[in-house]
Amino acid sequence: MGSADRFFFAVFSLFRFSINAGLLERPLVAGALWGLVTGDYVTSLNIAVFFELFWLDNIPAGTYIPPHILASTFAALALTTSFGFTEAPQVMFILLACLPLARLGAWLENALRQWHNRGYYSLLNWARRGKSGDDLPRKLVVQSILRTLATSWLFFWTSTVILHYILSIFFHKWSEMITSVEMQWSFLWIAASLGGLLALRLRKAYATFVFGVVLFGFVLLSGLV
Repeated sequence: MGSADRFFFAVFSLFRFSINAGLLERPLVAGALWGLVTGDYVTSLNIAVFFELFWLDNIPAGTYIPPHILASTFAALALTTSFGFTEAPQVMFILLACLPLARLGAWLENALRQWHNRGYYSLLNWARRGKSGDDLPRKLVVQSILRTLATSWLFFWTSTVILHYILSIFFHKWSEMITSVEMQWSFLWIAASLGGLLALRLRKAYATFVFGVVLFGFVLLSGLV
């Protein structure tokens, strides 16, 4: 894995709160860009569709910090490219391993917000003094962006290196089991989209979700037998 994947993740992380760039902070955009760089559009977009469906019901509103979707998406894209995988059974384990990064990324952003809040008191004192010649607001914004960029780069580099090491051991020990799993991308998309049904807060939606989980588990187990 080169430094390009960490650079892309760090830059795209700014689109969440620091730089408002519309729909650029979406898995489908990240997958399309990754496919453009690597040339593997099919696998990249398949991964992007999975994460787009999985986090469908997470909407940033108020003080709620949604899961860092790009943390999971870029990690899965980088690891899949690093291992050279294209088939759903192999990529499935990478997707599952990368899912916790979305929650870890949200926790990191909350910590960054607390860190950024320290500049509030400096800004408040600056406003009370009324020194128009001091360019403190611009300095605080630049510091916040650079701090987020550096922290995101370090977080992504550390997490992908750790996951790459763990998955390398996993794929080496259980390669035969992985290749025997009967899995298709459509199964993964269906399993991911069931999570969005929970946002409907309906009993029928919950029943559909449970049925989908059972069906997914049955298909997975039948492939292992």
